[in-house]
Amino acid sequence: MNSNHHEDEIFQEKRKPKNPIKFKIELNQEQKEAKSKILENTVTLLAGSAGSGKTLLACQIALEKLFMKEIEKIIITRPTVSKEEIGFLPGDLKEKMDPWLAPIYSNLYLLYDKDKIDKMVLENQIEIVPFAFMRGRTFVNCVVIVDEAQNVTHEQIEMIVTRIGKGSKMII
Repeated sequence: MNSNHHEDEIFQEKRKPKNPIKFKIELNQEQKEAKSKILENTVTLLAGSAGSGKTLLACQIALEKLFMKEIEKIIITRPTVSKEEIGFLPGDLKEKMDPWLAPIYSNLYLLYDKDKIDKMVLENQIEIVPFAFMRGRTFVNCVVIVDEAQNVTHEQIEMIVTRIGKGSKMII
């Protein structure tokens, strides 16, 4: 049993990138402190004022874990709450969700190369999952980012937290 664990560690080391990941934006001290707490926990609830970098921090952690091959996928969800009537949205699921996910994409693009991020979305390494499609899913070896959680109901947050599986982390 012990030798299999050792072989797994060697395999993981070989898969990791040789060079450190270079993000376009550095985290500030408060974000670095929050990051260390997030990395210690399976589920973390981030709170802070608008513009304090909560989404940026969640995206940075998720990308780093994906690039380090510690996870297989990033799951992003955000409530589709609109105060105005917007009518029918044409297109596939990604196109329908894009208006609500623009702030997440902006943060991902601030951190890393846009073409690389877009490729990761196309290859489903970054998956967009609307709240309506969460029921019945289990997320294994993922970082799940629940953005704008102040706009979800108690029942929705309870449902989303129960979706987390082995090897995953959730940042709300």
